[in-house]
Amino acid sequence: MTKRFEVFLIVCLSISTLIFALLWQSQKNNKDDIRALAQASAADACIQFTEYQTDGCESSYWYGVAAFHSFQQAYHSLTEETNKAVNYTFCNEVYGCLVLSPEISQSHISEIIETMSILSLDVEDENGYIKMSELRNSLKH
Repeated sequence: MTKRFEVFLIVCLSISTLIFALLWQSQKNNKDDIRALAQASAADACIQFTEYQTDGCESSYWYGVAAFHSFQQAYHSLTEETNKAVNYTFCNEVYGCLVLSPEISQSHISEIIETMSILSLDVEDENGYIKMSELRNSLKH
């Protein structure tokens, strides 16, 4: 059963990375599309993690992780060559915990939902990245 989730996760991440790469290549200089992709991915992650919290279905958690990865990649493109690199670092670390320590991450699902909820409304909201930093600290301890 775990093996199927790993394969499923790899396939989802590969597809989301491919879609992201195509969007990035075609719209490299148009930040509006990247911003919309980041917000949509944050909203999808929030929905999936909320479903996991509600019904405990592992696939909802992994769908949320895949959506978080899409958010993370879009946010990276949105903030390239800006002073927002630290925010991207927080996203990377949270993503690493989501993938490598799902049992710890799942115990902090309410914090994850709260953070993604803020970012789904405004992907550049500094309060969202303050929450992301707090989440990173929670997941690492």
